[in-house]
Amino acid sequence: MNIWQWFQKLWRKPLSVGPAPTSANCSDSSQPSFTTAQPTKPTTSESKASVWIADPRSEKNLATVQPQLQRLGRELLRRLAAEGLTFKVTSGNRTKEEQAALYAQGRTKPGPIVTWTMKSRHIGGRAIDLTLFSGKNPVWESRHYDRAGVIGEELGLVWGGRWKRTPDRPHFELPA
Repeated sequence: MNIWQWFQKLWRKPLSVGPAPTSANCSDSSQPSFTTAQPTKPTTSESKASVWIADPRSEKNLATVQPQLQRLGRELLRRLAAEGLTFKVTSGNRTKEEQAALYAQGRTKPGPIVTWTMKSRHIGGRAIDLTLFSGKNPVWESRHYDRAGVIGEELGLVWGGRWKRTPDRPHFELPA
């Protein structure tokens, strides 16, 4: 019998699964035994992650950005959710007019300065902003933004939290 015939015979023959051989149930200790691995129950975070779906607000904002960023943004949110963190995509694509209005805030319009550029990567759908939530309340200052930054960078995104001049911890964008 050649090796090909041996493999064909082996594949047709069902493997018997049973207890491991002992001196009491097996006279030839050189015969291999096969045991069945018991499936493990997923942890709570694994089971949450396996059925995770982005919230409607995040989906609405992700739908406005480039497909690659949509995929990476969902994966970033999924990984954060698996760690028990609730982040939402609160900004996606912006028009030039929307960016100009944000730029005017804190300068010619009331409110705090929230952007430092008129050439944002949000224009063209190449950037998203994430916000951490505690229940229905946004959390603006938290070490969890740093965790989001690490995960985003692992996925290949550029994280605004690393910027020297004007760090922007909620900001993630596709590389240039």
